[in-house]
Amino acid sequence: EEITFKNYFTNRNNAGYSLIEMLIYISLLTVFSVTMIYSITSFSSSYRNLLALRVVDNSAIDSMERMTRDIRSASSINLSASTLGSTPGVLTLVSTNGGNSTTTKFYIDNGVLKVDINGTYFGPISASGSSVTSLTFNKVVSGPTSAVKIDMTVQSSVGTVTKSKTFHSTIILRGA
Repeated sequence: EEITFKNYFTNRNNAGYSLIEMLIYISLLTVFSVTMIYSITSFSSSYRNLLALRVVDNSAIDSMERMTRDIRSASSINLSASTLGSTPGVLTLVSTNGGNSTTTKFYIDNGVLKVDINGTYFGPISASGSSVTSLTFNKVVSGPTSAVKIDMTVQSSVGTVTKSKTFHSTIILRGA
């Protein structure tokens, strides 16, 4: 019996898939699946990196803004109640307004930047999910002007990703 081109494909279509065709399809699906899993893993890792950096940045920005505002409105630094030049630093500010004196103290407790006002705990400044690992205050005097230099390192962990950044600022005291 002579096998013609038409008969070959007609019989073959009725037979289903061959083993070689199945292996090719399975290998293509495997390559596609591995590529998709790698992409999803890569995206989730990038997301964790970005989230950790965002927590670090937001916590540091909020903390620095609060300290900057209070330092600018302060008339002096209480040097005996402050720990300057080392970490963890403590900064105690004195503000006088209309004959009323207010004492503001910034310090770290278990990785959380906290503030006390007139000896009463006011609350945390740093964001939850972050940790202040280093905080140093230095008094800078230039002629009649005094300033406070702040060096602060903030860290955050999201899953297996840990990010840390150091922030610096120098703020001039109003009353000094």
